[in-house]
Amino acid sequence: MAHDLVIRGGLIATATDSFVADVGIRNGLIASFGEHLDPGTAEVDARGLHVLPGGVDVHTHLDLDLGGARTADDFESGTAAAACGGITTICDYAWQGKGQSLADTIAAWSVKARGRAHVDYGFHIILSDVTDERIAEIPAIVGAGYPSFKVFTIREFGIGDEALLRVLRAARRAGAIVNVHCENSEMLDLAEKDMIAAGRLDPRFYAESRPARAEAEATRRVIDYAEHVDAEVYIVHMSCEGAVDAVRAARKRGVRVWGETRPIYLGLTSERYDPGGLEAAKVIGAPPLRALPDQAALWDALRAGDLQTIGSDNTSWTVDQKAEGIRDFRRVPYGVPGLETEMRVIYSEGVSRGRISLQTFVAAFATNPAKIFGLYPRKGTIAVGSDADLVLFDPRKTEVIDERTLHSRAGYDPFHAFKVSGVPVLTVSRGDIIARNGKLLSQPGRGEHLLRERRR
Repeated sequence: MAHDLVIRGGLIATATDSFVADVGIRNGLIASFGEHLDPGTAEVDARGLHVLPGGVDVHTHLDLDLGGARTADDFESGTAAAACGGITTICDYAWQGKGQSLADTIAAWSVKARGRAHVDYGFHIILSDVTDERIAEIPAIVGAGYPSFKVFTIREFGIGDEALLRVLRAARRAGAIVNVHCENSEMLDLAEKDMIAAGRLDPRFYAESRPARAEAEATRRVIDYAEHVDAEVYIVHMSCEGAVDAVRAARKRGVRVWGETRPIYLGLTSERYDPGGLEAAKVIGAPPLRALPDQAALWDALRAGDLQTIGSDNTSWTVDQKAEGIRDFRRVPYGVPGLETEMRVIYSEGVSRGRISLQTFVAAFATNPAKIFGLYPRKGTIAVGSDADLVLFDPRKTEVIDERTLHSRAGYDPFHAFKVSGVPVLTVSRGDIIARNGKLLSQPGRGEHLLRERRR
């Protein structure tokens, strides 16, 4: 039977292996590998290129209304950026409103994505209202294909430690994983009060307001809670050595904990805040950028397998929205865009510079997130029967990132003017070529809503 698409002669890389072969695609699935496959209806010459699983970014915030402000990117522009960056699957955070049922939360986010997404998408649920009624909903919502929840330990969005323990226990019983933003609110409050008293509110001082120790303490506490009730936890956007140490130690003693970091922590340091004002505000997120020793610890942990995934935490505010806090960092909305540039930046900083192997890159961007969040082997690998989600990288191509050419509506990118070695040149989603050389080729609405398997 003829193939719909044959990708010829590329270096196929999975999380465990690399080999040169043709890839045959039929009906949106990977149908075969080999040398000299029969001609396909369409063909791509991949000689000299790396053929990788499409990226699986399990940490995005699209079309988010937070405190009366709406993010710049919805599911159309956000997934357009993803497609052009080699990301073929996202899991977005559906934010539960106070008093809102979990089913209604999913329904509201489904409406936001339907008819707009260029790539496939699933949802986690952010819990903001933990009542007996909401806890009772967890088994049904997990069974419906949403086996992951997020909670915060920070005051703005936190649910409190007692509720956190209840969520962890309910998730364990239902076969779900709990994603946690870990920072100690009391430590943050004290740091902020000291900075207000000292008049240090320019964004250049932002990192001082969220000390690394606050992240490390909350990470240890959440792990202890998970261990107490035998739950599984996923620590999001880890930025510092102390938090990494906590995850490493817990995994050694058998705790089911996973760690995620972000491209901005691997590629930038707190020196980016030095200009102050708007330039500093553009890279404000929570946790903040850290110093070079923390960055080195993250690379070491990624290489050793102590951190398992990389996610963008894409939360794209416009330049005007960021500018509201140029004199007071407390008014800067958290978050940066990153879906279009994350894979090329980490390939360049990691694989091209020898910090991590190509296999580690594939594992962190595709295989591990797919496994942890119930999408494997449909997503996250290159295997017969898997979705034909692929990104072709040119390892020899260099470019300077230009935020003016990107698809995010934010109007800026934290890696603007960054020179990268290794660039995605073709993105394939379920057998369709959806981007080529930074140009979007797909139509809104082709992305499918993914239901995921519960944890075992």
